[in-house]
Amino acid sequence: MDSAIVFDRTMQMVQDRLSLSSTNQKLISSNLANIDTPGYKTKSLSFDDALRQSLEENVLHMVRTNSRDLDPSDPTEAMRNPKVEEGGPVDLESQMVGLAKNSLEYQYMIAMLNKKFSMLKTAITSGV
Repeated sequence: MDSAIVFDRTMQMVQDRLSLSSTNQKLISSNLANIDTPGYKTKSLSFDDALRQSLEENVLHMVRTNSRDLDPSDPTEAMRNPKVEEGGPVDLESQMVGLAKNSLEYQYMIAMLNKKFSMLKTAITSGV
């Protein structure tokens, strides 16, 4: 059986999102660890904010103008290489909110992954 059928695009997107959540967790942990470090600036991923803003403003009209450009129909490419932005000083409350949000997103992705494996198991055991 071709692995592309079993491990489809959804699985790849879940994997990429889990990787993104892991990177975000490391950044938030680093921010919290350096809360009292003079001159330290908060670091965060810019992918979520940029995508959210473009979707809210409905200005996202991507086209591929060069063969080296990312495929506009493939959001996983943007998730694989998020940019890290520096902000102001570390704010404990906003970092804790970010930590809770990131944890919920991670748990949601794990639940989706478990559901996918459950569906595969059902398909295999029922002979479909």
